[in-house]
Amino acid sequence: APASMLPAIETRVSVKTLRASVAARDYQEIVSYSFVDRQWEADFCANSDPVVLVNPIAEHMNVMRSSLVGSLVDCLRLNLGRQQERVRLFEIGRCFAHAASGYQQLTMLGGLAYGGAVAEQWDAARRKVDFYDVKSDLEALVAPRATRFEAAQHPALHPGRAAKLLLDGHQAGWL
Repeated sequence: APASMLPAIETRVSVKTLRASVAARDYQEIVSYSFVDRQWEADFCANSDPVVLVNPIAEHMNVMRSSLVGSLVDCLRLNLGRQQERVRLFEIGRCFAHAASGYQQLTMLGGLAYGGAVAEQWDAARRKVDFYDVKSDLEALVAPRATRFEAAQHPALHPGRAAKLLLDGHQAGWL
């Protein structure tokens, strides 16, 4: 990210601290390959020009990811196939894109919440996780920085139910 978009050095959070903060909010960390199927890039990112691998490790892992969404959705699919009713996942990993001087590597954080808002317990009513649950998780992770959410469109998200996250006036993510 350009230096103008980064917070002052004394307000930056290390990846280790960020990882611990997300885990403390009841998310489980996944680690996945940076190599993905070209179709994921088209479907989840509307990316028609991904970074192509000359010698992929497998036919279906032929490009470098530009987003963590595909890996998170694939892991959700695996969990649902194993009858999991509540899934909260996150990943901190590198994503890749073309840049003027070759390629750009960005470290990104992605998360996914599915199923119940809280783990099943005897003294809490069951309810599904919703936009506001995830929004509160994001706000807690970036506090005390100023956050704002604006309606927006994203290829991986439901039309009319997506928002972009703005931190200190700069776009920092999607919800």
